[in-house]
Amino acid sequence: MRHATQLAALAATALTLLATPLFAQGGPPLITDDPDTPGPGHWEINLSLFRERTRDVRRTEEPRIDANYGLGRRIQLKLEGPWVALRTDSGRTTGLGDATAGVKWRFLGQEHQRIAWSVYPQYEFSPSASSRRKGVASDGHALLLPMELTVELSAFEFDVEAGRNFVSVGPSEWVYGLATEASLGKRLELLGEVHGVHPDGEATELVVNGGARGKLTRQVTVMLAVGHAVHGGNDRRRLLVYAGVQLNLPDIFDFDAAERAARQASRRD
Repeated sequence: MRHATQLAALAATALTLLATPLFAQGGPPLITDDPDTPGPGHWEINLSLFRERTRDVRRTEEPRIDANYGLGRRIQLKLEGPWVALRTDSGRTTGLGDATAGVKWRFLGQEHQRIAWSVYPQYEFSPSASSRRKGVASDGHALLLPMELTVELSAFEFDVEAGRNFVSVGPSEWVYGLATEASLGKRLELLGEVHGVHPDGEATELVVNGGARGKLTRQVTVMLAVGHAVHGGNDRRRLLVYAGVQLNLPDIFDFDAAERAARQASRRD
């Protein structure tokens, strides 16, 4: 574990030095989220396949649908849910997994500014009694109350997320993460993060994730990430793999262009 942690730190340093400028952006394919929103009337839809493996269970989401809508420039509405397959020594079980509904409010800053800050309450629940009986979905529900902060320091930007997950069945948790990315040209971004979950009274699971985003068009981005828990209990995740496509509809909203247009209109008035 010590060598894995050192390797993760080395990889993060290499990522930082690979390219300039650096941009902080969490969200898919990373676990850590960021303050960014899709923009007024714009959709961000993430379609993904995700697999994680613990000592006893292999869990696959095939697929996960994550739909986000921009309500104005500062608010994002979210609805997310997967179809889950669980494989254990006793066999394979499938069903509808836990759904998540959330509202993100970016109350300070925006993309490409020195500071952007948001809160992002999310409610997780199981819509399927059958899935709960089979163990594919949770028996209870959870309310995650995180904040996301992007800070630009000279040529560097980092995205930080921290919050509390209130769980009705089982221990509640503290969650936190640090993410960054490096752009190689206009179409490729390399990603890295360290993400932690600390259930009350239990060991902290610390995951190191690395991946990439490749922009095919203004509407379509492909995403990949691979991670590993470098610390945690016996049921920590030994492997996490994410592969997906992000659809931006009608396209990626340009906050900078909108701000320039607003300033020009103000000068004309």
